[in-house]
Amino acid sequence: MTMRSRAAAMLREPLVHFLIAGALVFAFLSGRAPDLGERRIVVNEAVVGGIANRFVETFHRQPSNEELDGLINDYVRDQVYYREALRLGLDRDDEVVVRRMRNKMVALATSDADAATPSDADLQKLLEKDPGRYAREPQITFSQLYLGADSPAAREAAKQALAVLAKGGDATAFTKPAPITAHFEAAPSSDIAEQFGDQFAAALPKQQRGQWHVMTSGLGLHLVKVEALIAPAPPTLDQVRQQLTNDWHEAAVRKAENDAYAKILAGYDVVIEQPK
Repeated sequence: MTMRSRAAAMLREPLVHFLIAGALVFAFLSGRAPDLGERRIVVNEAVVGGIANRFVETFHRQPSNEELDGLINDYVRDQVYYREALRLGLDRDDEVVVRRMRNKMVALATSDADAATPSDADLQKLLEKDPGRYAREPQITFSQLYLGADSPAAREAAKQALAVLAKGGDATAFTKPAPITAHFEAAPSSDIAEQFGDQFAAALPKQQRGQWHVMTSGLGLHLVKVEALIAPAPPTLDQVRQQLTNDWHEAAVRKAENDAYAKILAGYDVVIEQPK
């Protein structure tokens, strides 16, 4: 096919019609000829190497010559469409493009902070600043008697069972079958919450020790006696190192982003006009 026939074939393509029309409209609205911008696409050794490396990372093998040619052609196609889109201003007022560019700027601003490694002194300082955040959960030893779904009948059974227990009697006659044990020894709060619900687990440590109390859970009604509350020892650096490291990185990245934004923002004149 000759160059002339190729050009004629291209002119019949709808996409080419769209691009030409867009360029003409843009030129008309701007009152000047469109800026062609960079029209030279160079696929050098570095570019080809990057394309091949991405293929290897994905498929764990080297691309064949045919595959590499196809990847290079796709790269050129991407560049052509990308540059034409910019030339026609298709990136303007596009929230997706704005968000992606913002994310790229944030990645550039926070790359050093994200790759940094905190020292033990950094982590210890963070631990001492808020030890409660890193403290291990308390453990609770308690017994429970399940009385069934919460209902007037179950509430009446609870009163009778409490009276029996107050006299040192056996209240198992008032209980209902349940897929939970009657006694928990040094159970972590998270394990209790998984079986009884968050509200039950939060209220349990507040109950008076050694006394039977009526409590509700996600399962229903219970008689509960808290026998011991084991407060956790203060956490050591090694016990919570990973959590400290994650929090340190998050704070460092957030600070780097805010600092970079403040520096860039200082070069802009921002005018916010509120609607009247």
